[in-house]
Amino acid sequence: MSRLSVEAQLVELGKILVAARVERGQTQGELGDALGYTQPNISKMERGKTRIHPHLLDKWIDVLEIDSADAERMRRYNLAARADRVWNARRLAASPAWFHPVFEAEQEAAIVLKWTGERISGMLQTEDYMMEQFQAYGRTDVSDAVHERKLRAKLLDDYPDRTYKFILSESAVHRLTRARTDNPYVALGQVRHLLNLARTHPAATIRFVPFGNGPLHVGPDFTILQFVNSKLDRSFAETSNGVQTFMNDTETYDTDLQSWESLSSVALSAEESAILLEEAEADLISTRPNAVRGPGEPLR
Repeated sequence: MSRLSVEAQLVELGKILVAARVERGQTQGELGDALGYTQPNISKMERGKTRIHPHLLDKWIDVLEIDSADAERMRRYNLAARADRVWNARRLAASPAWFHPVFEAEQEAAIVLKWTGERISGMLQTEDYMMEQFQAYGRTDVSDAVHERKLRAKLLDDYPDRTYKFILSESAVHRLTRARTDNPYVALGQVRHLLNLARTHPAATIRFVPFGNGPLHVGPDFTILQFVNSKLDRSFAETSNGVQTFMNDTETYDTDLQSWESLSSVALSAEESAILLEEAEADLISTRPNAVRGPGEPLR
């Protein structure tokens, strides 16, 4: 088994899962209902296209009453594949060590809730925006940093059946439309990317807290991760010194969840937020006509 590639191990694991489900006479949809996952996600796991969290695998084993021998084989395949994934995360060249468990957990969470005040969440950033941001901070490893941030943004496309909710301050939009940039397309491209996600992405919900209705003060940007197994739920705040309280701290999690609910209660609706982005797009076009171009066209 050790000679099998990661991909081959996941395929073998998927074959056992399919055989067990068929033997029990369940459809992918029925199994998904029992596990709390959608049918497309069950299909992806059965085809070996994604790794499976150990707690979910244990639940799968219990629901289908898989015998102990097959269950042990499944756990070995899954453990080897996940070990490779953790190793790959640890090889992240541009990110500090504290980011690695965050990277791993974000890829496993069923629901991701992100609050950001004056900045655009990394998962929502365009490559041009990332590039200029890292260059502005004097990073010498810009290519690696952009690549790693794109891995986080790629989650939206890799797992469209999961739930990603973003709440941002209205000031994040105003910073985009007013900020100085060497490339006038960066801000417009970022606004259009947000608008496209807001309008068309099945997994992403983007909302803004307006100045006139927002709280006087909100703490640091934070992320809440919720899993199929709620015992794994956690939250963390990203600061200049790294991630704070990433471990499963119940008190911090509850506080962040209350903050999220409070922000959500005063945020614009998804439709109102999309209109805000449309207004920002129009503002950029009127004030920076040189930024208007089509894909692949030069600035004019």
